[in-house]
Amino acid sequence: MGSSPQRLNMYKKTIKGVDYHIYENEEEFRKHHRKEELQDNWRTAEEGQWVTSDDGQVLTILRKALMYNDKKGKKTYYVRTLLGTSFATEDHKLTGKPPKDIYTFKKYDESKFITHREKLFAKMIALGREPVEAYLNVYKTNNRDYAHKRTKVLLKQKKIRTLVNKEVEELMNDLGITKTYLLEQAKGVVDKSDARDADKLRALETLMKISGLLSTEKKTDSVALIQEFTGFSRDKLKAFESNMLPEGKAG
Repeated sequence: MGSSPQRLNMYKKTIKGVDYHIYENEEEFRKHHRKEELQDNWRTAEEGQWVTSDDGQVLTILRKALMYNDKKGKKTYYVRTLLGTSFATEDHKLTGKPPKDIYTFKKYDESKFITHREKLFAKMIALGREPVEAYLNVYKTNNRDYAHKRTKVLLKQKKIRTLVNKEVEELMNDLGITKTYLLEQAKGVVDKSDARDADKLRALETLMKISGLLSTEKKTDSVALIQEFTGFSRDKLKAFESNMLPEGKAG
């Protein structure tokens, strides 16, 4: 039995003389298997079928069987793949890198495992990129339909939303834009005696958004708020993203 990283987009492991593969994404899989049926839900797939993991990798169900699940208090299906052995239930995830021992049940919380590409994806979202464009750039695919589908899956994951929250907060800190600063700017409009009612309503709305700024799902709104209250343009955000922004020019 052996394994080897054959190429950047494909992993191979030989088991009892048979080669099994993990493809980085569906696009890479289709280069080798144009007509093979691919199951979106690995939990309901049968042994021998190709499936998509929770982080978009494509691999085969090596074994599927019933066994007693202490947590569930009943017999539950489990699956074995090159990503390891896991119960086929909604509270288990199929993600990450191939373990050395695929026969042992995973003992850590896969939902907390974060890949390098997921970090890059979260950073681009925090910088105001459209999700599909961010996915196409990070995961190196030209298939927009696939990117749209995978983006929806990613943005529903708590770990991804938490990661985006962190990236937004770090971006603001790097630019010298604190949450307090934004609140003060909006509050200043509200407190102005000569401000129009429409401006006050807008400022109040902004205050409510800022108070939940780091938990909103639409991170492009966060970037828009930063631009509105600081004059930090999208072009400058792009320069910041490329590490080309001159020091002392955050406004």
